[in-house]
Amino acid sequence: MAKVLNNIKDAKDLMNLSLFTGALLIQNGAESYRAEDTIERICKSVSNISNVSAYALPSAIFISMEFEGETLSNFRKITISDTNLYKIDAVNSFSREFVSKDISIKEAYDILFQIDGTEENPLKIYISGGIASSFFSVLFGGGIKDFFASFIIGIFISVILEKLSYFKLSFFINNIICAFITSVLAIVFVYFGFGSNIDNIIIGVIMLLVPGVAITNSVRDIMSGEFITGAITMIKAFFIALAIAFGVGVGLKIMRFII
Repeated sequence: MAKVLNNIKDAKDLMNLSLFTGALLIQNGAESYRAEDTIERICKSVSNISNVSAYALPSAIFISMEFEGETLSNFRKITISDTNLYKIDAVNSFSREFVSKDISIKEAYDILFQIDGTEENPLKIYISGGIASSFFSVLFGGGIKDFFASFIIGIFISVILEKLSYFKLSFFINNIICAFITSVLAIVFVYFGFGSNIDNIIIGVIMLLVPGVAITNSVRDIMSGEFITGAITMIKAFFIALAIAFGVGVGLKIMRFII
Protein backbone atom coordinates (compact mmCIF):
# COMPACT_ATOMS: atom_id res chain seq x y z
CA MET A 1 0.00 0.00 0.00
CA ALA A 2 1.38 3.41 -1.01
CA LYS A 3 2.34 5.84 1.71
CA VAL A 4 0.28 8.99 2.24
CA LEU A 5 1.30 12.28 3.84
CA ASN A 6 -1.16 14.01 6.13
CA ASN A 7 -0.06 17.65 5.91
CA ILE A 8 2.38 20.05 4.30
CA LYS A 9 4.83 19.79 7.22
CA ASP A 10 5.25 16.08 6.51
CA ALA A 11 5.76 16.90 2.82
CA LYS A 12 8.53 19.36 3.68
CA ASP A 13 10.12 16.81 6.01
CA LEU A 14 10.11 14.25 3.21
CA MET A 15 11.63 16.78 0.81
CA ASN A 16 14.42 17.61 3.28
CA LEU A 17 15.05 13.90 3.84
CA SER A 18 15.43 13.31 0.13
CA LEU A 19 17.83 16.28 -0.14
CA PHE A 20 19.93 14.91 2.70
CA THR A 21 20.02 11.50 1.02
CA GLY A 22 21.12 13.00 -2.30
CA ALA A 23 23.74 15.14 -0.59
CA LEU A 24 25.25 12.07 1.09
CA LEU A 25 25.58 10.41 -2.29
CA ILE A 26 27.27 13.40 -3.93
CA GLN A 27 29.56 13.99 -0.95
CA ASN A 28 30.86 10.46 -1.15
CA GLY A 29 31.55 10.43 -4.87
CA ALA A 30 28.33 9.21 -6.49
CA GLU A 31 27.24 10.34 -9.94
CA SER A 32 24.77 13.22 -10.14
CA TYR A 33 22.16 11.22 -12.04
CA ARG A 34 22.23 8.59 -9.27
CA ALA A 35 21.52 11.26 -6.64
CA GLU A 36 18.69 12.73 -8.74
CA ASP A 37 17.12 9.31 -9.28
CA THR A 38 17.33 8.50 -5.56
CA ILE A 39 15.69 11.79 -4.58
CA GLU A 40 12.86 11.33 -7.04
CA ARG A 41 12.23 7.73 -5.98
CA ILE A 42 12.01 8.69 -2.31
CA CYS A 43 9.51 11.48 -3.00
CA LYS A 44 7.45 9.47 -5.49
CA SER A 45 7.05 6.67 -2.94
CA VAL A 46 4.26 8.83 -1.44
CA SER A 47 0.95 8.72 -3.31
CA ASN A 48 -0.06 12.37 -2.84
CA ILE A 49 3.30 13.77 -4.04
CA SER A 50 3.54 14.51 -7.76
CA ASN A 51 5.67 16.31 -10.38
CA VAL A 52 8.93 15.62 -8.56
CA SER A 53 11.98 17.14 -10.22
CA ALA A 54 15.54 17.05 -8.87
CA TYR A 55 18.70 18.61 -10.28
CA ALA A 56 22.08 17.79 -8.75
CA LEU A 57 25.37 19.62 -9.19
CA PRO A 58 28.68 18.83 -7.46
CA SER A 59 28.06 21.79 -5.14
CA ALA A 60 24.26 21.85 -4.69
CA ILE A 61 21.01 19.95 -5.14
CA PHE A 62 17.70 21.53 -6.18
CA ILE A 63 14.28 19.92 -5.81
CA SER A 64 10.72 20.83 -6.70
CA MET A 65 7.53 18.84 -6.11
CA GLU A 66 3.78 19.20 -5.70
CA PHE A 67 1.81 18.25 -2.61
CA GLU A 68 -1.96 18.30 -3.10
CA GLY A 69 -1.73 21.07 -5.70
CA GLU A 70 0.83 23.22 -3.82
CA THR A 71 4.35 23.51 -5.25
CA LEU A 72 7.26 23.09 -2.84
CA SER A 73 10.90 23.73 -3.66
CA ASN A 74 14.19 23.74 -1.80
CA PHE A 75 17.93 23.34 -2.31
CA ARG A 76 20.90 22.10 -0.30
CA LYS A 77 24.52 23.21 -0.57
CA ILE A 78 27.02 20.37 -0.71
CA THR A 79 30.50 20.18 0.71
CA ILE A 80 32.36 17.47 -1.18
CA SER A 81 34.50 15.27 1.02
CA ASP A 82 35.91 12.11 -0.54
CA THR A 83 35.05 8.91 -2.35
CA ASN A 84 33.47 6.31 -0.08
CA LEU A 85 31.86 3.44 -1.97
CA TYR A 86 30.66 1.81 1.26
CA LYS A 87 28.51 4.85 2.12
CA ILE A 88 27.18 5.08 -1.43
CA ASP A 89 26.12 1.43 -1.28
CA ALA A 90 24.59 1.90 2.17
CA VAL A 91 22.57 4.94 1.04
CA ASN A 92 21.38 3.09 -2.05
CA SER A 93 20.24 0.19 0.13
CA PHE A 94 18.47 2.63 2.45
CA SER A 95 16.61 4.31 -0.41
CA ARG A 96 15.33 0.98 -1.74
CA GLU A 97 14.24 -0.03 1.74
CA PHE A 98 12.52 3.32 2.35
CA VAL A 99 10.54 3.03 -0.88
CA SER A 100 9.45 -0.56 -0.30
CA LYS A 101 8.76 -0.44 3.46
CA ASP A 102 6.90 1.78 5.90
CA ILE A 103 9.77 3.73 7.49
CA SER A 104 9.08 6.97 9.34
CA ILE A 105 10.99 10.18 8.64
CA LYS A 106 12.65 10.00 12.07
CA GLU A 107 13.73 6.40 11.55
CA ALA A 108 15.05 7.33 8.13
CA TYR A 109 17.14 10.18 9.53
CA ASP A 110 18.53 7.86 12.21
CA ILE A 111 19.65 5.41 9.53
CA LEU A 112 21.24 8.15 7.41
CA PHE A 113 23.01 9.72 10.39
CA GLN A 114 24.41 6.32 11.24
CA ILE A 115 25.66 5.85 7.67
CA ASP A 116 27.13 9.36 7.58
CA GLY A 117 28.90 8.82 10.92
CA THR A 118 30.52 5.56 9.85
CA GLU A 119 34.30 5.89 9.93
CA GLU A 120 36.86 3.61 8.39
CA ASN A 121 39.71 2.22 10.45
CA PRO A 122 42.57 4.69 9.79
CA LEU A 123 45.17 1.90 9.90
CA LYS A 124 43.33 0.03 7.15
CA ILE A 125 43.28 3.20 5.01
CA TYR A 126 47.00 3.77 5.50
CA ILE A 127 47.95 0.17 4.72
CA SER A 128 45.67 0.14 1.67
CA GLY A 129 47.36 3.29 0.39
CA GLY A 130 50.76 1.66 0.77
CA ILE A 131 49.65 -1.53 -0.98
CA ALA A 132 48.08 0.37 -3.88
CA SER A 133 51.18 2.54 -4.33
CA SER A 134 53.62 -0.37 -4.24
CA PHE A 135 51.76 -2.47 -6.80
CA PHE A 136 51.23 0.48 -9.13
CA SER A 137 54.97 1.09 -8.93
CA VAL A 138 55.64 -2.49 -10.03
CA LEU A 139 52.96 -2.19 -12.73
CA PHE A 140 54.86 0.73 -14.26
CA GLY A 141 58.18 -1.17 -14.26
CA GLY A 142 59.55 -0.75 -10.75
CA GLY A 143 61.76 -3.31 -9.02
CA ILE A 144 61.70 -4.81 -5.55
CA LYS A 145 63.35 -1.73 -4.00
CA ASP A 146 60.81 0.54 -5.67
CA PHE A 147 58.04 -1.73 -4.38
CA PHE A 148 59.01 -1.28 -0.75
CA ALA A 149 59.87 2.41 -1.18
CA SER A 150 56.46 3.08 -2.71
CA PHE A 151 54.79 1.08 0.05
CA ILE A 152 56.34 3.22 2.79
CA ILE A 153 55.80 6.53 0.96
CA GLY A 154 52.24 5.51 0.09
CA ILE A 155 51.45 4.94 3.77
CA PHE A 156 52.98 8.31 4.65
CA ILE A 157 51.01 10.14 1.95
CA SER A 158 47.79 8.43 3.10
CA VAL A 159 48.46 9.74 6.61
CA ILE A 160 49.16 13.24 5.26
CA LEU A 161 45.93 13.22 3.22
CA GLU A 162 43.92 12.21 6.28
CA LYS A 163 45.51 14.87 8.47
CA LEU A 164 45.11 17.61 5.87
CA SER A 165 41.35 17.01 5.85
CA TYR A 166 41.17 18.56 9.33
CA PHE A 167 42.47 21.90 8.02
CA LYS A 168 39.68 22.25 5.40
CA LEU A 169 42.13 23.37 2.73
CA SER A 170 41.35 23.52 -0.95
CA PHE A 171 41.66 20.22 -2.82
CA PHE A 172 44.19 22.02 -5.05
CA ILE A 173 46.47 22.83 -2.12
CA ASN A 174 46.11 19.34 -0.64
CA ASN A 175 47.23 17.72 -3.88
CA ILE A 176 50.16 20.09 -4.33
CA ILE A 177 51.41 19.31 -0.82
CA CYS A 178 51.07 15.54 -1.22
CA ALA A 179 52.64 15.53 -4.70
CA PHE A 180 55.54 17.68 -3.45
CA ILE A 181 56.20 15.37 -0.49
CA THR A 182 56.01 12.33 -2.79
CA SER A 183 58.69 13.62 -5.15
CA VAL A 184 60.97 14.69 -2.29
CA LEU A 185 60.71 11.34 -0.50
CA ALA A 186 61.21 9.41 -3.74
CA ILE A 187 64.49 11.24 -4.39
CA VAL A 188 65.62 10.73 -0.79
CA PHE A 189 64.86 7.00 -0.90
CA VAL A 190 66.78 6.53 -4.17
CA TYR A 191 69.68 8.70 -2.96
CA PHE A 192 70.19 6.54 0.12
CA GLY A 193 69.81 3.28 -1.78
CA PHE A 194 66.31 2.32 -0.64
CA GLY A 195 64.90 2.71 -4.15
CA SER A 196 66.08 2.21 -7.73
CA ASN A 197 63.99 4.46 -9.96
CA ILE A 198 62.59 7.84 -8.94
CA ASP A 199 60.02 7.92 -11.73
CA ASN A 200 58.50 4.54 -10.89
CA ILE A 201 58.20 5.41 -7.21
CA ILE A 202 56.59 8.79 -7.90
CA ILE A 203 54.17 7.37 -10.47
CA GLY A 204 53.15 4.57 -8.12
CA VAL A 205 52.44 6.89 -5.19
CA ILE A 206 50.68 9.70 -7.06
CA MET A 207 48.13 7.15 -8.28
CA LEU A 208 46.59 7.72 -4.85
CA LEU A 209 45.94 11.32 -5.93
CA VAL A 210 44.91 10.80 -9.55
CA PRO A 211 41.19 11.70 -9.93
CA GLY A 212 40.13 8.48 -11.64
CA VAL A 213 36.68 8.36 -10.03
CA ALA A 214 36.02 12.03 -10.89
CA ILE A 215 36.94 11.48 -14.54
CA THR A 216 34.80 8.34 -14.75
CA ASN A 217 31.82 10.08 -13.12
CA SER A 218 32.13 13.08 -15.42
CA VAL A 219 32.06 10.86 -18.50
CA ARG A 220 29.08 8.89 -17.16
CA ASP A 221 27.22 12.13 -16.35
CA ILE A 222 27.86 13.50 -19.83
CA MET A 223 26.72 10.24 -21.44
CA SER A 224 23.56 10.45 -19.28
CA GLY A 225 22.84 13.95 -20.56
CA GLU A 226 24.09 15.82 -17.48
CA PHE A 227 26.41 18.05 -19.49
CA ILE A 228 26.89 20.85 -16.94
CA THR A 229 27.57 18.47 -14.07
CA GLY A 230 29.93 16.38 -16.18
CA ALA A 231 31.82 19.45 -17.36
CA ILE A 232 32.20 20.78 -13.80
CA THR A 233 33.54 17.44 -12.57
CA MET A 234 35.93 17.20 -15.52
CA ILE A 235 37.28 20.69 -14.81
CA LYS A 236 37.90 19.72 -11.19
CA ALA A 237 39.74 16.59 -12.32
CA PHE A 238 41.88 18.76 -14.62
CA PHE A 239 42.87 21.05 -11.74
CA ILE A 240 43.70 18.06 -9.53
CA ALA A 241 46.00 16.75 -12.28
CA LEU A 242 47.52 20.24 -12.61
CA ALA A 243 48.15 20.37 -8.85
CA ILE A 244 49.83 16.96 -8.92
CA ALA A 245 52.09 17.99 -11.79
CA PHE A 246 52.95 21.28 -10.09
CA GLY A 247 53.75 19.64 -6.75
CA VAL A 248 55.94 16.94 -8.28
CA GLY A 249 57.72 19.46 -10.52
CA VAL A 250 58.52 21.83 -7.63
CA GLY A 251 59.76 18.94 -5.50
CA LEU A 252 62.06 17.66 -8.23
CA LYS A 253 63.39 21.15 -8.92
CA ILE A 254 64.18 21.88 -5.27
CA MET A 255 65.81 18.50 -4.61
CA ARG A 256 67.95 18.92 -7.70
CA PHE A 257 69.80 21.78 -5.97
CA ILE A 258 69.98 20.05 -2.57
CA ILE A 259 71.15 16.56 -3.60
